[in-house]
Amino acid sequence: MGIFDKRKSISRRELKSSFEKHHGRIPETGGKKYYHGQRSSIIKEVFGSKYGSQIDKHDYKRAVRDLETARRGAKTRGEKSRIDEKIRYLRSEELGGKNI
Repeated sequence: MGIFDKRKSISRRELKSSFEKHHGRIPETGGKKYYHGQRSSIIKEVFGSKYGSQIDKHDYKRAVRDLETARRGAKTRGEKSRIDEKIRYLRSEELGGKNI
């Protein structure tokens, strides 16, 4: 069950808490995972101050879409791979929900 399956929006603090509690496994990568520090840096990087104190489903989708745009503009294969892992992680059903 994802973050936005039952609620329309959550505070930044609750988003951080849900990322900290998550196991960190990245879907479809053969068992790779993000550790606690990496998950915290993803929150700071992806959900910057432009999204405000409340993050709703639309903001979450927009953040994923911004990452997809960055992936298209990436120069190297390694950079594209790192961005793709972030997208897969954010789209997992435990975090984003079914419709992200």
